[in-house]
Amino acid sequence: MGIRKENRNRKRRIILLIVFSLMTLSGLLGLITPSINSSEQNTETENLLHSSSYENLLVDKVYTFTVTNPTLTFDSNIEFEKSYYYHIFVEIVTPHECEMFISIIDLEGDRYDITHEKDMVQDDSRQIPFGVAMTGNYTFIFEAILTENLNVYITIEKGDEVLDDRISPDENTIYKNVTKFKTGNIFEYRLFLNTDRYYKFIIERVSPISRSLELSRVSMEHKLWDPTRILFKIFENLTLSYMEYYLHTATEGIYIIDITIFIEPDVECVNVAFGVIEKGQISKIIDPNDPDPFPPVVDPVIDDDDDIIINETQNPQSDVVYSIPEEGTIIVIALVGIPVGVIVAIVFIHKRKNVSSL
Repeated sequence: MGIRKENRNRKRRIILLIVFSLMTLSGLLGLITPSINSSEQNTETENLLHSSSYENLLVDKVYTFTVTNPTLTFDSNIEFEKSYYYHIFVEIVTPHECEMFISIIDLEGDRYDITHEKDMVQDDSRQIPFGVAMTGNYTFIFEAILTENLNVYITIEKGDEVLDDRISPDENTIYKNVTKFKTGNIFEYRLFLNTDRYYKFIIERVSPISRSLELSRVSMEHKLWDPTRILFKIFENLTLSYMEYYLHTATEGIYIIDITIFIEPDVECVNVAFGVIEKGQISKIIDPNDPDPFPPVVDPVIDDDDDIIINETQNPQSDVVYSIPEEGTIIVIALVGIPVGVIVAIVFIHKRKNVSSL
């Protein structure tokens, strides 16, 4: 009878120990899970906030235009950053219609007549992108042609960098710039290019021109010199909107690139973006006239003083840090430690019972 009673007591202690261990594990998981969920929720909330364009909004308001006062001006209080697109949205939000002229005046006092929006009606949103060539405060002028008083919803929002829609993230961009031009202005830059490589050149006018301007053609002349000062004429009297071309090099060294912009008299100035992308090597550089057919590799260097840019790359994995979250570590320890503890306790009780029976 004593042995049976002792066995029953031992079984009860084991069952209680297992139940207690399971309850402890459940409670521990219950404490950790809300923490994890809360962390995930906070992360999601932060991601939503970061992905939101609220911080990029410069203007977001409904304005009234009247027959007696059809003009709205933001006087030098819109700050733009060089090399970024800014998107202007206009939408009539009352049951009316109108036309609208939009102009921008930069920090040097030059005027961009960027659009003449016609046949605007309620809920017909219009978007006008504007690529910026200089950082500073800009003035906006909205002028409506209307017969009735109406409300217009206006938004000005900072967008992506200029040419980001033309260049994929995995491409090797070695030069990118946005420059303001008046007619006859020449933009010259120097660029280090490797031999027997091919490069993609992008040239794009990134400031729009109003359709109401009659004499508004923008054209360009583009040429370059290789390191031996051989002249290559690329374009002459070409109407400029968007243009790209490929250049295959035969000589390594500093190339001089010239771009001249010509503008008809109704347009005061334009902003033009340039990009150069290294696409790859096209030959093995084996030249029978060269006693050393394999030239030494040149280390990438950037010399800002001479506007010389040489390709520089970085291993994207070099900054990656791997770690295990603290909650995951606790869960692993609990899942492994508690069952092990139960087994040790059972073995200990069993040994104790054997010792007692002796």
